[in-house]
Amino acid sequence: MFSRLAVAKRTSSIISRGFAVSPRLRSATASSSSSIAPGTVLKGLNIYKEGKDPVALEDKEYPEWLWTLLDEVPDEAKPEKERQRLQRSRVIKESNFMKSKKK
Repeated sequence: MFSRLAVAKRTSSIISRGFAVSPRLRSATASSSSSIAPGTVLKGLNIYKEGKDPVALEDKEYPEWLWTLLDEVPDEAKPEKERQRLQRSRVIKESNFMKSKKK
């Protein structure tokens, strides 16, 4: 399964379209909170040779969309081709599992 970022890098049409999530689902997955206290130094996240490690901020200082990145996208919001591919994959895995149990 492609991540949202990988799909966005491959085709520019998905970037502008995005993944539509109904307001009902969006409110059900409200925002989660950070697991790190504000002001904590995040060691090992520096990407610059001469830079310093970043410091964690308050949750309200981060954009709202950040808290939805790890949410599972519901099947209704996925493109039809991807849903069909996932369904075929599930059927094949189930079939292979049942074949392995018959022996």
